[in-house]
Amino acid sequence: MGSEGGLAEIPWRVAYLGIPHFALTQALLEHPEAQGLPVALVAEGTQAAHVAALNQAAAAAGVTLGQTASHARARCPLLCCLPWDATHLADVVARITAALQVLSPLVVPVAEGPGGWWLDARGMRLLGGEPGLVARARALLAELGYPRVHLGVADTASAARALALHPRPPEPPVIPPGGDAAFLGRLPLEALELEPEVGAVLRQLGVQTVDALRALPAGALESRFGPAGRAAVERALARDARRPRGSLREPLPEAVLVLEQPVDQTGPLIFGLRGLLDPLAARLVAQGLAAQRLALVFSLDDGSERTEVLDPVRPLHHPAGLFELLRDRLERLTLDSPAVELRVRVLAAQPIVPEQVHLDAGRFDPVALDGALNRLRGRFGEAVVMVPRAVDDHRPEAAGRWEPVVEAPVQQARGAARGEVEPPSALHRALATPTPVEVRTDAAGRPTAVRLGGRWRPAQAHGPERLSGRWWEGAWAREDWRVAVLEQVLWISREAEGGFVLRGWWD
Repeated sequence: MGSEGGLAEIPWRVAYLGIPHFALTQALLEHPEAQGLPVALVAEGTQAAHVAALNQAAAAAGVTLGQTASHARARCPLLCCLPWDATHLADVVARITAALQVLSPLVVPVAEGPGGWWLDARGMRLLGGEPGLVARARALLAELGYPRVHLGVADTASAARALALHPRPPEPPVIPPGGDAAFLGRLPLEALELEPEVGAVLRQLGVQTVDALRALPAGALESRFGPAGRAAVERALARDARRPRGSLREPLPEAVLVLEQPVDQTGPLIFGLRGLLDPLAARLVAQGLAAQRLALVFSLDDGSERTEVLDPVRPLHHPAGLFELLRDRLERLTLDSPAVELRVRVLAAQPIVPEQVHLDAGRFDPVALDGALNRLRGRFGEAVVMVPRAVDDHRPEAAGRWEPVVEAPVQQARGAARGEVEPPSALHRALATPTPVEVRTDAAGRPTAVRLGGRWRPAQAHGPERLSGRWWEGAWAREDWRVAVLEQVLWISREAEGGFVLRGWWD
């Protein structure tokens, strides 16, 4: 939800709505002739069709998930096999989502699979409150053909879902504001929907309830499992920050390297960095994103934390490009205390934009230039490559400025694509400090000769250009001349005091 408008000051409340066994329920709704029979939904696989969902009658006859359709029919001759059509299910989810928008301005399908929705439950006071929202949702879904639904309303997404799936939920299924932590503490660990690896390890340790999870030492799960461990603790403490925001986009990815021993050199960190970036890049690609801003976060042995923020010249999603950018920053870092953990966070991202590049090595290679600019930016932390830009100003010293290169150009220079060679233009070179020079002039004050190398050289002068400074910046005035001497063009000036100085030349 990009902008919450008038709801911004209302405490957050979220509702979870789920249709149990959604795919099977939808299939029986469309095939009423299969009611009362053993039913299995069959999905086409790479080798053979397999069972993707089944009802209790089919399970009692010995059919199991993952069986081939032929094996399932052999176990249960009366089995009714219906197709599992993911595209059709997505269309049904879209229709139900549109219908639910009469209940709440924000309805988001659950990302894990079809059959669940998040609803923004704020601002329901004049509509019967949250019990009224539950009643209207049940009535609406009954009209659509789904008499059985799971519903729960709470402060956080994890508590709302746990309430909706509770075997004996209260009526109405609403947790009062501020009651999420007390409700979750009494539940088994499975109610938090933890990452499989985290849940398996906790069960091996004998942790069976949410309260037992809360009793673990602070930081133990995060140091072992990284973001997944931190998310488990946050959900157990009812600090779930997830919010339906109108899209299924996951949180921006991050990767964690927990060191067995504290290190005060960056070499081991660089060695471990490559292993972090492969899964990080894979998660970016899976979300269709490229990183615009990243952070290296160091947890130090003295309890402090240090963060280094990096901005690539162009959004990155490939592990090699990410490694080049971050490695250069690591190489030049000096840590005040040994590091015990390194975390790579994606702070900002944008959708991946496809680009077409030439494979011909003789042509311009923007990817290589991106890599060079990223290495420089990673090493120095700022734009260190500059290009001159012309400025419309009558004063030569203000007729240009330096601009940092923040992005590699993606097009070849004009004419290069056709094999043409553009003639070089004169290069203007200015001395850092103008130096006095002896000049002879004619009666009109025009330079006729310049003393160079101890000898007078005849000169052909072009000019003058009379310049003066702005009165509020300090009064000054001079004459500029372009003087051709010995096949070179000098830039000389007659100052207000009457003497000449050499300011530079063209070549």
